[in-house]
Amino acid sequence: MKDQAQMLRDMAKSIRPFDFQVISITSGKGGVGKTSFTVNLAYHLQKLGKTVLILDADLALANVDIILGERPKYNLLHLLSGEKNINEIIWESKYGIKFIPASSGFEELANLSKEKQIQILNALQEIYYSFDIMLIDTSAGISENVINFCLASDKTLVITTPDPTALADSYAISRIILTNKPEHLEAGLIVNFVNDEQEAEKIHRGMNNILREFTGKTMKYYGSLRKDKKLSDSVKDRYILSAKYPKSPYSLDVEHIARYIVEGKVLKKKENFWNRFLRNLKNLKVE
Repeated sequence: MKDQAQMLRDMAKSIRPFDFQVISITSGKGGVGKTSFTVNLAYHLQKLGKTVLILDADLALANVDIILGERPKYNLLHLLSGEKNINEIIWESKYGIKFIPASSGFEELANLSKEKQIQILNALQEIYYSFDIMLIDTSAGISENVINFCLASDKTLVITTPDPTALADSYAISRIILTNKPEHLEAGLIVNFVNDEQEAEKIHRGMNNILREFTGKTMKYYGSLRKDKKLSDSVKDRYILSAKYPKSPYSLDVEHIARYIVEGKVLKKKENFWNRFLRNLKNLKVE
């Protein structure tokens, strides 16, 4: 795996300009909101003036098109078969977000050979100069395809939730990434479906304590995504939450992460009076 990942990293490094960023978004298990986050992040990055391309690398269970409410004519299967070139399979959504669709239900896409992975990278040489950022929405789990995408990226963001099984699986993939981490890679953690920032920060500290013990390395904290009923509605009804409800808790949280990626600094989330009062009520101890 190391030799193959190094080959992919060297190739990616040689084909992209200095200011072109590749960000992989991954998770140890499914159902943690990875694709919803990817699509909403793309929307906010565009709002911040960046040209963004999403590569749907959940190759055999594609769902970026579903979240965006689109039905692309072509996908990666057409590229790999030689029927279409990379420009012909890029699809632009009604939000202006461009993405490279994968395909659902095709076993040959689930575990791509080294040659097929390199074929995709070679194709990306033709279009990288048209974008500032490429977001790679990987499949869940620790397959070789997933790890190779993560290690070749400039940044890899692991999405988890407070659920014990999600935490265990996110630890597993984080440990693999950090064990094989190349010097250029920044690895970060995002905690989804939390009540508040304090819950997410506690999870991040706990995860890092274990990772530091076994790898000597840690994950950077990229932020939290609060529980938001509108998110499940947006998935069900196929629209981008951040576009329809830009002031919803989830939208504001994704915007903070997008600004961190673009501006390189964490913006402290604002608490209103009620948030502060309830937090103090929970934590304050008067003797």
